[in-house]
Amino acid sequence: MKNFKSILTLTVILVLPLSCVPVPVPAQTGDYIGNMLVITGASCEEELDEQEIERFSGFLSHPLRLNGSGKSRLVSSGLLSQYQAASLEEYRSRSGDVRSFSELALVEGFDEAYVAALAPFVTLGGGSVTGAAGNMPGIRHEALLRGSVKGAEANYGLKYKISFREKASASLAARSYYGDALFPPSSWSGNISIYGKRLLSKVVFGDYNMRIGQGLSLWSGMSLGGFSSSSSFSRRPTGLSPAWSWSGIGSHRGASAELSAGRFSFVPFVSFPGLRERMAGKIKSRIVMMPGTFCSWGGRNGQIGLSAWWTGEHGKVSGDFRWNLYGIDIFGEVAADIASGAMAGVLGSSISLEEGWRVSGVARIYPSTFDGTWSGGVRSWTKTSDERGVAIGLERYGLQFTADLGIKDSDKTRRQVKLFAKVPVQITPNAVLSFRFTGRYRPYESYLVYRTGLRADLDWSSGGISARYGESDADTWKARFRLEGLLCKSLSGLTYIELGRKASNLSAYLRGTLFVVDNWDDRIYSYERDAPGNFTVPAYYGRGVALSFVGGHKFRQWKKRTLRVYLRVSDISYFLMSTPKPSVREARVQAVMAI
Repeated sequence: MKNFKSILTLTVILVLPLSCVPVPVPAQTGDYIGNMLVITGASCEEELDEQEIERFSGFLSHPLRLNGSGKSRLVSSGLLSQYQAASLEEYRSRSGDVRSFSELALVEGFDEAYVAALAPFVTLGGGSVTGAAGNMPGIRHEALLRGSVKGAEANYGLKYKISFREKASASLAARSYYGDALFPPSSWSGNISIYGKRLLSKVVFGDYNMRIGQGLSLWSGMSLGGFSSSSSFSRRPTGLSPAWSWSGIGSHRGASAELSAGRFSFVPFVSFPGLRERMAGKIKSRIVMMPGTFCSWGGRNGQIGLSAWWTGEHGKVSGDFRWNLYGIDIFGEVAADIASGAMAGVLGSSISLEEGWRVSGVARIYPSTFDGTWSGGVRSWTKTSDERGVAIGLERYGLQFTADLGIKDSDKTRRQVKLFAKVPVQITPNAVLSFRFTGRYRPYESYLVYRTGLRADLDWSSGGISARYGESDADTWKARFRLEGLLCKSLSGLTYIELGRKASNLSAYLRGTLFVVDNWDDRIYSYERDAPGNFTVPAYYGRGVALSFVGGHKFRQWKKRTLRVYLRVSDISYFLMSTPKPSVREARVQAVMAI
């Protein structure tokens, strides 16, 4: 009863601002992270993962060409949905190249908010009309090197990519971990990719991602667990795409190709699970062969696909679809586990209503005998297996509310309810206040029955900030204040203030964090700024203070090369504890050069 009263109090605090906000709009955090949230459907930075950050950072340095790229390249980027890519392709064939982002916002399937989020990762370039593709550099090199020191331990990471216009590329990424030997690297990945514009769309040798349908059969890379915005109810399948990640976790190592004929696409592939571990020095790792195929038909309003793969012991066959008609988006997938015979399915819809409202719903059934390996469907627990449930969502210009009921298939007494709400408020032209509420109820737990969190973020920018469109691109001074509380085993809290300066060639941010978390079950994850392509989300536990500084400088036109250098230093001290823990200090330097 005491916990219930505490949850009720937190809920009232959250709901009160709704009465004074007639037109709520979504908040963004600037520095491209907010843009990533809009595109991926994640509700906050902590829901992203390292590989997704790396992927988006690659587009920052080498943007996707909207006018010069074919439909396969647009879809495999993950920036556009199948419907958006088909709509853009039809618009280009009818009206020629898109000349401005304002014009892009008028294309069916796009709007101003999405185009604003998309802008940092794409370029209009030139296609059939402008012919600007011929002005692209013939050979492009990009190299990244980073080094980190924490106490007496050190690690490093390196990336290199060479590309010839839009025709071919080769990439390599490697890194070591704290405590491991610096050489050979703890993990590495790489590939050679060849692109075409006719029958053979692409060929990839090495590491690649496969994101198919709604993730029941095959999904590599980031897969959101739980439900936040309406975009998180469904998956954004990209099919075959090269993987360029330090860890390469979740990607496939082998060979694959994509053949396209009109609206039909055929993707045969072969992967070798265990090969990555064996090549990383884990001699006992078992290598198996995993052949498979994926074929799809894609039209202007939707897509239908079939997929199958087999390892000799496990395998799946699935069929998926997605259709958009008059603002109603319907999606689903049915998959069969070949070994057990279990059938899993997901079905959902998202409907656009008047005045910007969007209502979404999704139902799923994943038997306990359904193997969740290589899957990444919508879910409440950790795997696409052993659960069934239904979720509903409501959204309007960033005002988000979702509710999910989940039940374990193997034990019907294990049930949970999850609630999520996000309320952004435009305070002034230079300030946005955002409230975020999360709640989880598990009656079958012994003592972690409730888990309730409430967070408030106040963002300020001297150049102006819009709750719907984020910050301007002008040089600005920025500040953020966060206050977060979590009630689970006990009550824990975290607060920080961050001040910074963002300019065209220089950026610098200083953050101070105070945290009081007495139980590991009450730990609070808080995203922290880092050099592009890095993902830092420490789990705060204990009592103490953390300080961090992140700065970057961009050298332009230096011998016709672009050099970017970043520095991050941090210190976490636990002196507020009765038995202080050792402080943790870390320094990281990263350099990126494009030729």
